[in-house]
Amino acid sequence: MKTRMVLIDQLERELSIANAQIAKLELTTHVVSPENTLSDIITFKNASQNEINQRELKRIYMKKRKMLYFKERLKNNFSFLCHGCGEEITLERLLVMPKAGLCSKCAK
Repeated sequence: MKTRMVLIDQLERELSIANAQIAKLELTTHVVSPENTLSDIITFKNASQNEINQRELKRIYMKKRKMLYFKERLKNNFSFLCHGCGEEITLERLLVMPKAGLCSKCAK
């Protein structure tokens, strides 16, 4: 089982990557609101490079927001343990399904 510090370190690394990606994209892209819906991100057809960059920027903003949410919950001693087996739910799964109560193995 991962320790809380390992998960926090993993979140910090992922946040650093997201911040670097955001900074790079913001240099060449009109900044978009991260509150836009996922359908706005994935429904472009024949998109220009700026629209493609906007979609990527929105995706990264959403991922960063989830990671900050998990980091705050960890600070408040919240545990991300599977309700089925008791193992810790991976960060990758939590980023896809923030309210997941089961690990990937138990969800199958």
